[in-house]
Parts: sequence; structure tokens; C-alpha cells
Amino acid sequence: MNWTDTRQFLSPFFPEEIRVELEMLLPGELREIRIRANRPTVFITGSRSAALPWSPEPKQLNALVEALSEHSLYARTDETSQGYITLRGGHRMGLCGRASISDRKSVLSDIGSVCIRIASEWPGSATPLLSRMNGAGSVLIIGAPGSGKTTMLRDLACQLAGCGQSLQLAIVDERSELAACVAGIPQLYVGDTADVMDGLSKSAAIPWLVRSMSPDVVITDELGSDADAAAVLDALHCGVAVCASVHGASLQDVAARPAIAVLMARRAFDFYAVLDPQGGGQILQIHDRLGNPL
Repeated sequence: MNWTDTRQFLSPFFPEEIRVELEMLLPGELREIRIRANRPTVFITGSRSAALPWSPEPKQLNALVEALSEHSLYARTDETSQGYITLRGGHRMGLCGRASISDRKSVLSDIGSVCIRIASEWPGSATPLLSRMNGAGSVLIIGAPGSGKTTMLRDLACQLAGCGQSLQLAIVDERSELAACVAGIPQLYVGDTADVMDGLSKSAAIPWLVRSMSPDVVITDELGSDADAAAVLDALHCGVAVCASVHGASLQDVAARPAIAVLMARRAFDFYAVLDPQGGGQILQIHDRLGNPL
């Protein structure tokens, strides 16, 4: 979705005062919409936070969430049990409120607040990284929430798929954010030579794709578990490059996480790219496989 499509998707669900504000925003400007019951709605951009004159009642907030999820909220328990639901176009709606545990899953019974993170496309954001990679290589993108990790990976996929080397890409889109698939078909452009596995865990999807689609590069978002690390190492041992992301403020920060420490000790990645926490997909620092700044 471009900004016009995103605005047309969101606007019908909101009252007039919010629609007016959406019309005034420029492409790429809006990062988040935060909506809390009985409190003002907040728009967050790259440079400011603005409180808007709409404070929905709890029933209004619940109706909004149900409508945004296209009336499938409580049918998508695998997502809601993790605290979010992916909307059409790859936007992610985080959920918060009263929760409990049922059958070992988190169940949200009352919604008190919502954070809609707007999926964006920043063409060329991966160019400084690609100039260092000199073609296909393994890279770990490090950044705080909202810094643009997913957007960076998407642009990396687009450029690798169109770099003239006929690279075959396999994208693991566990949370349906990278490609925003509908019925298995990407709604966001991720390159002509990319195959997307949507909704499956990284530990299951990476071996599947390596063995079934013979990719040159696997791209996946948000590594975190020991199983994720094992799947990455399996792909590398098969001669497949891996481009991935992880939450963190610095290389030292993520090195303290056990699963990532294993990958770093094995020199799994050729490069590490640290993003600016202010967002915008800006790279603050690139490190080589030994952790030395370039």
C-alpha cells in the first residue's frame, strides 16, 4: 500500500476529526496511531506527537478494533495471543487491556488501548548497506522498536531481487508484516524473485524454504529464540545467506542475548547494521563479522 491506499483503508473506520488529520499528513510521515479508551487519540510522526480531539468510549474502541480486523479479531487467536493483529497492507495493530491465560495461551477479553504501526516503504534505505555487502551476504539489522527494521529488510529484498544477479529470495513472514500476504499472495512489493512463507514460525519456515525453494538468500524478521538461531545456522550450513533483524539498541546490547550470542560466536553474519532509534530507516553504524566498525 502507498500512503493514498493506506489513508483510504483507515479513514472509513474513524470519525471525521481523525479523517481530517489523516488527509493533512504527507506520505511516510505517520508512524503510529495510539488510541486509548476515554483518552485523546495520538498521532506519532517522525518529529512530533500530537493529541487529537477524539476520546473513544470502550465500546467505540472495541468496535473500531473489530472493524479494522475485518471482523475476524476473535478468529485469529494465534495473533491476538501474542498481543497484535496484522491488518491489510502490513500495518500492525498492537492490543492491550485485560488478559488471562487459557489453554496455555494469552486471551484478551477487554481492550483498553491500541497501537497501530503504519507500514511504510522507504526505497533506497538499504543502499548504504548493500554497497558494503557487494552482492549477497548475511547481515543482521539491529534496531529499537519503530526504527525501521522491517522496512529496511523489505527494501533489501527489493534491491537484492533486482540487482541483476538473478538472486532467488525466500522470505519468512511470520507476522505478515514484510510482504502483507493475503491468501498467500504478497500485497507489498518484495521483488520479482521472492517466494514468501506467510504465518509460519521461523524455526519451521527456514528449513522448509531452504529445502523446497533452493534460495540464494533467506530474509526474516525479529530473531529471538534458540530455535530461530538454530534455523539460521542450518540455512548457512546449506550455503544460503541470511538477512535478518533483531530488537536492540547496539551490537553490544544484542550480544548479551543468548540466541544472538551463539550466532555471533559462530560468525554467522558478515555484517551488522545498527539503525537510528529515531526511525526513518537511517543506518547509524555498520560493523564487520568480527564486530569492528566500518
